[in-house]
Formats: sequence, structure tokens, C-alpha cells
Amino acid sequence: MTSDDQFFLDYLASIPHDVRRYSAQVADSIDRQVDYAATVIRDRLSEQSWIPDSVRPAMRAPRMRSQVGLIARTQDWMSRNRAWTAAILAFVGTGCAMYYGNKSLHAKRRRARKAGNGSRKEIVVVAGSPQDPLTRAIASDLERRGYIVFITVTSADEERIVQSENRTDIKALWLDLTAKPSTPSEIHPSLFELRTLITTPQYPHPGMPPHTCQLSGLIIVPSPNYASGPVATILPSSWADIVNARLLFSILTTQIFLPLFTLRNNSSTIIFAYPSVSSSLAAPFAAPEVTAVRAISGFAESLRQELRLLKCKNVDVVELRIGNVDLGPGYRNLQSQITGTEILAWNDQQRSLYGQSYLSSIEQRPVATTGPATIKGSPARHLHYAVMDALEPASRNFLGCKRSKKTVMFVGRGARSYSVIGAWVPSGLVALMMGYRSGHAAGDDSPSESETSWERV
Repeated sequence: MTSDDQFFLDYLASIPHDVRRYSAQVADSIDRQVDYAATVIRDRLSEQSWIPDSVRPAMRAPRMRSQVGLIARTQDWMSRNRAWTAAILAFVGTGCAMYYGNKSLHAKRRRARKAGNGSRKEIVVVAGSPQDPLTRAIASDLERRGYIVFITVTSADEERIVQSENRTDIKALWLDLTAKPSTPSEIHPSLFELRTLITTPQYPHPGMPPHTCQLSGLIIVPSPNYASGPVATILPSSWADIVNARLLFSILTTQIFLPLFTLRNNSSTIIFAYPSVSSSLAAPFAAPEVTAVRAISGFAESLRQELRLLKCKNVDVVELRIGNVDLGPGYRNLQSQITGTEILAWNDQQRSLYGQSYLSSIEQRPVATTGPATIKGSPARHLHYAVMDALEPASRNFLGCKRSKKTVMFVGRGARSYSVIGAWVPSGLVALMMGYRSGHAAGDDSPSESETSWERV
């Protein structure tokens, strides 16, 4: 018998087995389909109320779910894979321990560090007018948190305001910007006291070990009160005050403090705190504020890039953009002028051109002190937390590398949202959202109607 014959006989012998297997599969499939159809018919008939109870099939009991759930399957897998289970538990446990340990070790206490003898050693200078509620609020909170606070003063009245705080560690620092050192690298004559504190050991009490103070920060707080109105109505003296009291003051103050920051190698921060809502939106009739704030922001950005080139890199520059903040009843600044009455000093042409639009912008201005009464500021603690976070030295990661500090911080209601809106939303849509509307032309209103409207104002 040849091999071909043997192959043919084997093939014939396998045919009955294949037929039996295929027929069994077809029979099983038919049985399942018939059982399913019978079950469906039985369920439908059991739900019909018109069939007599003696004939109607009984309803099936609900099918119970398998008792083997996810937990049981997990336990079964863990019992069958003990090595993998131990490795996963070790990895997760070690990661959680490192995370929570690092978090508790570097938790923000928001308190000034003290010297070894328990005395205060960190100095913060608040460069702003003591008459400004924001300046006094920041200085008082820093003193409560353990800092030695100096507030810059330029007159005897401002010095009396600082002394009226009755705080031992809130001191007045006379700052004469007109005085000049012999060379730019030398210390300014107004800062000799600070230089002594950070370079000479201090003896708080007889018998106690000495300590040396450190300059931890300079907070520039330009006055938030700006002239408002159309550019055509703002006096030249107001523009000069904006340039000198806000912009030039911030630049010169920073300049004379820079030599102090480089005397020692400790971490220091220069903070520029300014209102940001109107400048972010480039709001109409707020040209003085927009001009000053954006100029200060540009100066801070340039200074930040410049200080990054230093070898020690121990001075950070942080912009604190402030929205609507409620400093509390003790610091609320009462306005000496009713908002909108300044239009009474305009001439008739200026009233006709800008009056309606200006009054509309005042009603819709998103600032708590001048806008709608429904706008409420964030609690003052948000501002104080932001100042403390900016003064904190840059932390390090688990590898020991220094983390970069935030260059721009937003605090107060509306600060971040209006910044995003001003950067990405078209100006026309912003004007529509804020409710700005154009006033009437000069010849649209009769003289009698115009005089009546200004009398109401």
C-alpha cells in the first residue's frame, strides 16, 4: 500500500469524528436558542394579566449575582502572586512615606525664622506711604509673624503715623531719594542703620549670645490711588505725581537697596505689590493707573532677568498683582471725594464728549472701592499668605535642586481672571462684557438736557 492510499484511508476514518463534532455543536446551538426563546415566551406570558392564574406560568426568581466580587478576585490574585504583591506594596508604601514626610518637613509655617538665641533676625522693608492702608496692613501682619519691619518715611507726619502703631519691631526708615552716595556701588546714606544690623553682631540682652540680622525682603507698595478720567481732563501735575510718586519712587528705591542685597549670601526677595484689575483690562479713563502699573511691571521683568545673571543668584523678583481685597474695617480707606463729581470741574465740551461714557464706566468698573456694591474683596489673609510665600526662600526638591520661585503671584478676587481676559479676549468683547457704552455726540443733546443731567450728578 502506497503512502497516498494510507493518507486517503486516514482521511476517511476522520470524517465520522468531524461529523459527530459538528453535529454536536449544531445541536447545542439549537438547544440554546430554543431554551432562550422558551424563556422569553415564558417571561412574557407570566407578565400578562389576562391569562388565568391556573394556566399562567409562574415568574422566575431573580438571578443572584456571583458572590465572587472584586475584593475576592483581588485576594485570590494576591495569594497566587505573592512576589508581585510584596513589590507593589513596598513601592507604594515607600512613595507615600517619602511624599508625606517631605510635605511635613517643608510645610509652610508662614513665620519668620529666629536666631539661635530666640531673637528676631529677619528684616523686611516696606517702601510705601504709611498713610496707605495697604502699607500699614502688610507691615502689621509681618510684625505679628516675627519680622523686624521698617516702613519708609519722608516727613515728620509719616514718622508719627509709624510711631502711633506702638509696635517695637515696626520702625520708621527715613529715605531721602535726593541724597546720592559718592559711587553707585556704595551704600546710600539713608541705609547705614540697616547695613549695621546685617553686618554687625547684635546683643539683645547682656549675657546672651549675639546674632546677625539679615535683609529678607523689600516690598514696594506704590500708592493705589490714581487720578481717573479722560486723558484730556487730567492735569499735568497729576501726571508728574504719577511719574515721581509711583514710577520713579519704585525704581530709585529698588536701586539704592540693591547693594544691601549683595552684602551677604542669604536669600532675599524684592516684591512689587500693585493693583492689577484696571491695567489687565486696559480700562478706559484709567490711563494714569495703566501707565504706571505696566511700567512697573516692565521694570520688574527686566530687573528679574538682570539678577538671574548674578553668580550667587540669591535675589528673587516677584510681582504681586492685587485684585479686590478687603483689608478689614480698620484699614478701609474712606474716599474724600464722591466718585463721579470730578466731572463738575470739566468744561462743557469735555462733559458733552466724555460725560456719559465716563459715568457708565464708573458704574461698571470691576473694583470694590469704585465699582458695583455687589463686588466683595477676598479676605485679607489671602494677601498676607501671598506676601509670606513670596518672602520664603526657594525650596528644594528631593534631589536637592533649588526650585524656581513664582515670578508673578495673583491675590484677591478678579486678579487672575481679569488678567486672562485682558490677555486673550478681544477688546471689543471685553467692552461688551464690562458694559461700556459710547456717549452721545456733542450736538445730540440740547443745552437744557445737558445742564439738567450734570445738576443731577
